[in-house]
Amino acid sequence: MKKIILITLLLLSPSLFAQFIKHATTKVVLVQKDQNRWCPITGQSIIDYYKTSFISKLKSNQNFRQYSSLTALAIDNQRNGIDKTYIKALDVVSQKYINAKNAFYLVNSNIAPTFGKIGVLAFEHKNDALIYAKKYDGKILSFNQALSTVEKNLKSSIAYMHNIYKKKNYNMGKRIYLKKCKKIDPNDFIEINDLKKEISDKNLCGKLNERYLQALSLYLWDVKRDGEYRADNERVIVKKDEKCPVCGMFTYKYPRWAAQIFFKYEGHEHHLSFDGVKDMMKFYFDPTKWGKYDFINKNSITKMLVTDYYSQKAIEARDAYFVEGSNIYGPMGHELIPFSNKNDAENFKLDHKGTKVLNFKEIKKREVYDLDDH
Repeated sequence: MKKIILITLLLLSPSLFAQFIKHATTKVVLVQKDQNRWCPITGQSIIDYYKTSFISKLKSNQNFRQYSSLTALAIDNQRNGIDKTYIKALDVVSQKYINAKNAFYLVNSNIAPTFGKIGVLAFEHKNDALIYAKKYDGKILSFNQALSTVEKNLKSSIAYMHNIYKKKNYNMGKRIYLKKCKKIDPNDFIEINDLKKEISDKNLCGKLNERYLQALSLYLWDVKRDGEYRADNERVIVKKDEKCPVCGMFTYKYPRWAAQIFFKYEGHEHHLSFDGVKDMMKFYFDPTKWGKYDFINKNSITKMLVTDYYSQKAIEARDAYFVEGSNIYGPMGHELIPFSNKNDAENFKLDHKGTKVLNFKEIKKREVYDLDDH
């Protein structure tokens, strides 16, 4: 009887069980430099995930960035800071980009997410969102509500995708690289989409379909780029030949205190490693004092990583809290001790006789150098 009912439903309403198609069915608008058709955060094809795509810019760079999903946009905002005054979402129905803040969003429907655990579709008209909600379930939210939902689940979404990549993509990508590719150094590229474009345009690995190209790019970016896989919530990776440009010590010897500044130079991303926050901040305030680093400034810096004292995980320095004047010493004596959340910093301050808890913007050059005099 159940089989008869199912067949009847399919005949009467075949669209009821139809899978939602995310790829473009109209002319695709590509806005990134050189018509790059891949997401700078996930590497996913904008064409394949056109109906979940977004456009924005960074605060520090006015070039357009095109994302495969709202989750990718949220990751970019967390890492690099996007210009929230300019965000465009693709209206699912018209397949045209609209002001994201005026749109209506279907969140957590039965449609599989593009990246992570939270699926988001944008609609220019609320009635269209209601029609899709009736068909696919889910909640209708405003832009701020949708973004907040994605941001709250960001860590679990990233971890979820990385687990999938470990199972399905990295080994496949490695096999493709060893069998079909010329030598490729992923450190020569600033974004994963730049890497994919180079591989595709220059035919570095022969002809690859999107599935194989994505697996290869993920392997190169997540695994080969650092010599081993490093997730956003794991430790700061320092190679054995890296020396702190301020004190000259080998930084790999002090993983508990490792810090890094990443910057763009001549079209590529590079980094310098430090044996503690104190030396990193000395360099940050005056790069040219420590060498010919006049090309490193606040505009060229892409991220700054420090090591959370308790978890030993890599965290963005500009989002961290630092305890000054404690009785805990680093490789270079008194240190600014980093934490990912303020409560941990406050508790550490009480336990270890610290004098202040500072956010990144509150750190002053004079106070950094005063730590040497204690």
